[in-house]
Amino acid sequence: MATKVAAGHRGNSTRSILIGLSISLAGFVNGIDTGIIASTIAQDTFKSYMYGPAMENVALKGGIVSGYYAGYAFGSGGAAYCMDKISRRWTLLFGAVVSVLGAVLQTAAQNPAMMIVGRALSGFSSGMVYPTAPVYLAELSPPENRGFLVGLKGLMNTLGFFAAGWVGYAGSFAVGELQWRIPLATQIPPALLLAFMTIFLPYSPRWLASKERYDEAKKVMYLLHAHRGAEVIEKEFSEMCGQIQLEANNKNAAKFSSLFTRRYIRRTLLACLTVNMMKLSGSNVIQNYQSIMYNNLGYEGQTVLLIGALYGFMAVIGQIINVFFVADHWTRRTTVISGSYALAIILSVLTALSKSFPDDSNPSGSRAGVAFIFMFAFAYSFYFNSVNWVLVAEIFPLDLRGVGVGFSVFTQATTAIWLSYAASFAFDAIKWKFYFVFITCNLCAGTIYYFFLPETRFLTLEEIASKFGDEVVPHSTKQLELTAPEDNIAKVDTSEVDYIENSRKQ
Repeated sequence: MATKVAAGHRGNSTRSILIGLSISLAGFVNGIDTGIIASTIAQDTFKSYMYGPAMENVALKGGIVSGYYAGYAFGSGGAAYCMDKISRRWTLLFGAVVSVLGAVLQTAAQNPAMMIVGRALSGFSSGMVYPTAPVYLAELSPPENRGFLVGLKGLMNTLGFFAAGWVGYAGSFAVGELQWRIPLATQIPPALLLAFMTIFLPYSPRWLASKERYDEAKKVMYLLHAHRGAEVIEKEFSEMCGQIQLEANNKNAAKFSSLFTRRYIRRTLLACLTVNMMKLSGSNVIQNYQSIMYNNLGYEGQTVLLIGALYGFMAVIGQIINVFFVADHWTRRTTVISGSYALAIILSVLTALSKSFPDDSNPSGSRAGVAFIFMFAFAYSFYFNSVNWVLVAEIFPLDLRGVGVGFSVFTQATTAIWLSYAASFAFDAIKWKFYFVFITCNLCAGTIYYFFLPETRFLTLEEIASKFGDEVVPHSTKQLELTAPEDNIAKVDTSEVDYIENSRKQ
């Protein structure tokens, strides 16, 4: 049995993949909600409707873009609470319903205030579902396939952004306000689909076990991973429950303040760095303000929208390669360290091109600038759009996973608020010099990963705790008795199984 599982450790059951894709709809919702604003603010009909005859208002533009991240900040705080309180499953449902409401307000917006409120609600929704999805997926995944299954969320996120680009471009062929109202309305269907699919999703087995619903937790593990063999499942179930009991004995309750204790501060800082680099790498600004960047390179009108749609295509290609050929093939450390330096190099070249060819006086220079923006989209998806969320979901213990991921995403949203607002002024004032901020951040992040990030590939979520110095339940051949409030409901055989030992040594 051990040999069979080790050799075929990349196999996933059809049920696991379908459940993973359903949860990953959260990524598609986030992708289309985030991406649609780039084409919206580029439409002349939107500018005249929202900004008046001047067709430009830097403060309002910044407010519309950053309002999304203000809502995102509140949503991430709500996710930290709801993931533990009402489960990962129903947190997704709550966020999806709010997404529909936000999209309706944006589609019907009569003034900038209504648009900003609609964007804030969509941001709140993304703050709820986007951090919940990787935690949910990580807890449902076997260790040898965690990168792939969590990576599905990244793939769906990229597809959502890709769809937003082409919907925005198609909208430019409509008449009047329909140019931007119809694209904004396309945020509604994926959110409704996510809400519907949550009805059929299982609970996280680790969340069930933390609530002492052991029988249900084991049923979920057999439902998803029966193809791996009963011996493997029993071993992992025993380790999971034993670790939960050990952590419960070591502390009275999971508290927010625990994130900043000496025991957990390293994990908290690494999680915050990892998710904040999704913005500080430059991806957030390039994604939202790429229309301005293309204008600076000399492109105008529908050409800008077409280039933006093609930008999303490059991100999809990078993400597909990541999911099938990088996730669970490369180590986590190799991916994030090399990726950080790669982005810094690409941005350095883009900076030089933007300085040397600021307008359309040299078509070759402008095309080269666009090429490196495309290369950035490809590289970011190839290196980061999946592994960042895998790492954040992996490094916290169960009782702090919800609050830890929620807090780190809150700090990300805070960064996105000021960065998105500042970018609207920075591109107008200093143009290409703004890229130096992201070059520096990428170089610093790669160095920090090199010195402080441990390798977590192929380890169970419980085993990862040992990488940070936590006490971990040892392998044992004894019976572990789990006691629920009513009576003893499960006895689990914890015999040794070496199904991924060879993989861990790689």
